[in-house]
Amino acid sequence: MRLKESEIIGQLQSAIDKYAPLTIKSIEQEIPLTEGFRADAIIEFCIAEGPCFKALIEIKTVATPKIISQAAQQLMAYLRRIDDKTIVPVIVVPYMGTEQTKMLQREGISWIDLCGNMVIRVQNRVYIERTGIRNQFPDTSPIKKIFEGTSSLVSRALLLKKEPFRSLYEVVNFINERGGNITLSTVSKVLSLLEEGLLITKTEAGISVTNRGKLLEGILEGYVSYTKRNKNNIYTYDVDNINDLFVAFYESQVNYVVCGFYAARIKGLAATDRATVFIESINEARKAFERNPANIKPDTEFGRLDLIETRNSCVWFNMKGKPLTNIVDDLELYLEMMIDTPRGPKIAEMLKERILKGQE
Repeated sequence: MRLKESEIIGQLQSAIDKYAPLTIKSIEQEIPLTEGFRADAIIEFCIAEGPCFKALIEIKTVATPKIISQAAQQLMAYLRRIDDKTIVPVIVVPYMGTEQTKMLQREGISWIDLCGNMVIRVQNRVYIERTGIRNQFPDTSPIKKIFEGTSSLVSRALLLKKEPFRSLYEVVNFINERGGNITLSTVSKVLSLLEEGLLITKTEAGISVTNRGKLLEGILEGYVSYTKRNKNNIYTYDVDNINDLFVAFYESQVNYVVCGFYAARIKGLAATDRATVFIESINEARKAFERNPANIKPDTEFGRLDLIETRNSCVWFNMKGKPLTNIVDDLELYLEMMIDTPRGPKIAEMLKERILKGQE
């Protein structure tokens, strides 16, 4: 449950010891400023055995990049109106993310979070920086969840298309026509959170990505998190000719897609004699082998074919087809290569350039 503004101030005051050498001398809440402006609080801080200073406090219960950017602009507007250079602008939140701290550093605005992190600047008199304490309020960071599972298809679609999407419906159709399965409500929620994260903009021209690199980083973070929690079953086989496998799957209508280093080999990015293939059901795969006379048999010791049974719908999104062969797209392969050390990241770097340029 998210804290209210009054609860945030209360927690800050009751736990001020963990912000040493910072102490609180006095707090005034809901202070009216000039021309109808109102400050959440005015706090007089003191440094133990040192100077005191007054801080103009802006409290935010959630610290998305967009909310923090707006809060910073609001604080600067307040300070210009009251024209008091001795007052220090400070944003107080449950937890301040890395991107937001960089933003505030550029603006020269101080901040404190309830986890014990802070950066306080008072002209040339005081500078306190304490960061690295983990987030103790995970429900204030909803944006991370949109980069996992079906929700991540929205960000993948945004990276695939160079031109802006003209509507939510166009995003839904784009995803579903390429093998995804997503609803309008999911797309709407994800886009709203991406906008809060300052990763996209919505204008009359459409829905556009503002930072393709950051968006790709978010997708990778979500992929790593999802992969750690969801372990796939891997079945190793021996096959004389990999095309026999594709024929067996094609004739039995088994859903499959080539991935990993074998997909990189097909794309001309790697060399390998081992094939890796995603399937939806190992039972359907086994039935296909029984129907087809090809020499495909289990071999955990010497087999060079790995069948990976997965429930992750993202692997089927935007897959490319060649005669009898379905291949994961560049973005899915990039994610696979980034966690397949030590060789994978080198291949991922080659794919990254194509992805950021919006090449399908």
